Amino acid sequence: MNAELNKPKTQVGVIDLNSGNLLSMQTAITAAGCELHTLQQPRASLLKQLDVLVMPGQGRFAYVMNQIDRHGWRDFLLEWVRNGKRLVGVCVGMQVLFEGSDEDPEAVGLGLFQGRCQRLSHPKTPMVGWAQLDSYKLTLKDQFAYFVNSFAIKACPFATAKVTYGDAFCASVQRGNLYGFQFHPEKSGFFGRGLMQHVCQ
Repeated sequence: MNAELNKPKTQVGVIDLNSGNLLSMQTAITAAGCELHTLQQPRASLLKQLDVLVMPGQGRFAYVMNQIDRHGWRDFLLEWVRNGKRLVGVCVGMQVLFEGSDEDPEAVGLGLFQGRCQRLSHPKTPMVGWAQLDSYKLTLKDQFAYFVNSFAIKACPFATAKVTYGDAFCASVQRGNLYGFQFHPEKSGFFGRGLMQHVCQ
């Protein structure tokens, strides 16, 4: 028990891309028992200082990619992943892990996963609200998560959960220490809080 109390906190950096929802993500990371660092620009020392990077994002694909490139994050994020470090992308932060999006065809994603985001044929656009996850993973299976999106990845071999809302699409992906969530864990109640603790610790 004493060893557990003395265990150092996981060092988690949240990237501030000026794209909304930063406060909710900061609160979720702190609630998960992690040491929070809010970052505007990368620096080499972060590779040793931090255990996890979280990349939230709302709005347009091109805007988020422009923020990533403008502040020098692209090369750093690729190096971070090459070093096997944990990276978590949320909402548009998940979409930019892929090669591109039909929302902004000229914008080039990080290309950490193959594929492009496509516009979804939702019963109502944008999709706003709760949906049940279809997943083989016990941490995700049959859970309800909160979504706000009009574009998503329709298929990926690394999908860990899917949702059908008009079209079926990937709700989450994972390859090793690289995670993407199309939904908002930080807005998904008790389940989301537990998920943030799971991926950040």
